[in-house]
Amino acid sequence: MQSDAPTARVAGIIPADLELPGDLARARRVVGVTDERLVHIGERRPTWQEFCLAHMAEVLGAPTYLGYRSDRDPRRVEFVAEVGAPKTWLLVAVKSLVSRQEAWVSTAHPVKPRYLTRRLATGTMRRAQCGP
Repeated sequence: MQSDAPTARVAGIIPADLELPGDLARARRVVGVTDERLVHIGERRPTWQEFCLAHMAEVLGAPTYLGYRSDRDPRRVEFVAEVGAPKTWLLVAVKSLVSRQEAWVSTAHPVKPRYLTRRLATGTMRRAQCGP
């Protein structure tokens, strides 16, 4: 995060040993979220905004799956974990600007198991794994 972003706050921290896809291994691991993105999440899914905010850090810190589509946006990684009560799959999308050492939440929303099944089958999502 940059100090010149006055409406930014820390959304969560990606574990240092988590293997990120593409060229994102050097990406910043402290992820910010701006007020503008929080408004976006609330506008898109108002009934889920509080849930997303409450569990964003948990998903970034211990994802079960990572989504990546290099053909769409090689800077974007989707972190997915089952969180909350009742357990719900939550996707937190992060855009990394490696050259500026910045990482920002672009959106967050719940996903259904069939969505995960489809993404795993197409190879655009994989189980998250930590390196050596």
